[in-house]
Amino acid sequence: MVLLCALTAYAQPSPRAEYRAFWVETFHTPLGTHDAVNRVIAAAVRANANAIFAQVRRRGDAWYLDAREPLTETDGVGEPDTNGHPTFDPLRYLIDEAHARGIEVHAFVIVGSIFSGDPRKAMPRDPTHPFVQHVANIDASSPAQWATRALPPRNAGTTFDGQRFGTEWYIDLGHPEAAAYTVNVLAHLVRKYDLDGLHLDRIRYPEAPPAPRGGINVGYNATSVARFRSRVGDTAGYDDAGFPLPNDPQWNDWRREQVTAFLRRLYLTVKSIRPSIRVSAAAICYGTGPTANGGFQHTEAYARVFQDWRGWAEEGIIDILAPMNYKRERLVAQAKQFDDWLRFTSDTARENGRISLIGVGAFMNPLESTLRQTRRALAHSDGVIFYSLASTNSVRGDATDFFSAVGTRAFRTPASTPQVVEHGGYVMGLVRDAAAHAVDGAEVTISDLTTGTARKIIADGNGFYGAPHLAAGRYRVTARFNGEQLATSLISIEVGHVTNANLDQYTIRNALSAPGGTSSISTNSTP
Repeated sequence: MVLLCALTAYAQPSPRAEYRAFWVETFHTPLGTHDAVNRVIAAAVRANANAIFAQVRRRGDAWYLDAREPLTETDGVGEPDTNGHPTFDPLRYLIDEAHARGIEVHAFVIVGSIFSGDPRKAMPRDPTHPFVQHVANIDASSPAQWATRALPPRNAGTTFDGQRFGTEWYIDLGHPEAAAYTVNVLAHLVRKYDLDGLHLDRIRYPEAPPAPRGGINVGYNATSVARFRSRVGDTAGYDDAGFPLPNDPQWNDWRREQVTAFLRRLYLTVKSIRPSIRVSAAAICYGTGPTANGGFQHTEAYARVFQDWRGWAEEGIIDILAPMNYKRERLVAQAKQFDDWLRFTSDTARENGRISLIGVGAFMNPLESTLRQTRRALAHSDGVIFYSLASTNSVRGDATDFFSAVGTRAFRTPASTPQVVEHGGYVMGLVRDAAAHAVDGAEVTISDLTTGTARKIIADGNGFYGAPHLAAGRYRVTARFNGEQLATSLISIEVGHVTNANLDQYTIRNALSAPGGTSSISTNSTP
């Protein structure tokens, strides 16, 4: 009776907006035919859900037709004809059917891992697959090699000379070509489909074995290491072979910054294409939470897989924090971990004007435990997302319709989704030298001409720089490298707009060499 009263009280209408979402991962949920999409929509409707986070990129492939990567090799996707050609676009159909019912669609994509398995036994059939193009040579000395790796001596957990972690092959976001390729793939997706959100999974380094003498043994892509040495020189610690020590503080910061720099570029790029899109990430919250660990910097998210999602919220390059807060409610220690991560996520999002969307592990809990976690999450955050639509109840033999139970006991009344209110605008661009080469590590200063305040950004390996959430007004943007000024530009920032301002010595040189040339740099504002 007490439980019934509590659930009845909880189910009263709430005036506030909140996310009620499901992860739809395509490892266990078919999402390639009309019938499969219809079943997903029907389950979401029964649960009174208002958002579907549908996996459309698994490992360098696509569950949609207008893609820059090959269609998944999973049978039946797109309902192929007798010649094997797809006859319809599953993602476009999902968007149309969901939007007709007031349900948002967020494209759920894996960033880091692009292949799983033993390439000596099976490879992607399409020769344009990124694994075939840029990793399968299994040659760590090649500049075209995109894979991250561990170095010897290695503990158990890696194979193929340290390039495969478990069964997974990850690109290293410290390789400029790998990062730029992935941004372009996802920007194309956002440009071609009427998406409400872009959801990033495995935006991090893989779970790597600890190094024998401390630190995390991952990130040793040859190109990334060379960039690191060029950037920091002899101020870091190196082993006898010239590789950064796994526990060197600057090397740790470098690996975190490669992930953050990728996200910064992706966030600003997709905002320039579709300003309304919400970018989210499946945030790591392994083990005990920040409070129990004595701070976020001591968590596995920050220190092991180099995913600084607190920093992303503080900078404003993420809209929705979606921690995978998968804990067994029946275990007291794990229930405490759930609450620790819940409080931290909610506080971090609130303090930075972001949205907190708590990932609940329905697959590992009975229905009643999932409902308890859902109630606690909704009391402190902006919504819940269940993992996953395919796995909703850990109790075998329980015939309860999970979706109907959630719809009648947790989400009885309709709710709109929360919005991020932006009060500023954005700037992004490329820094190139007189030979049209990217200036990796250029320092870009963005100065507000009204207030005199300045923000400094370091250009990534592609020469990309960018900054979100600048107050509307006029700014001077200046690029310097090794103390030398490369280029400067005056720009205007408008609320909700992305201003493109390339700081380009190559363009200046050619402009000055032309008759009547000037040194001004053209800029434009992208709505």
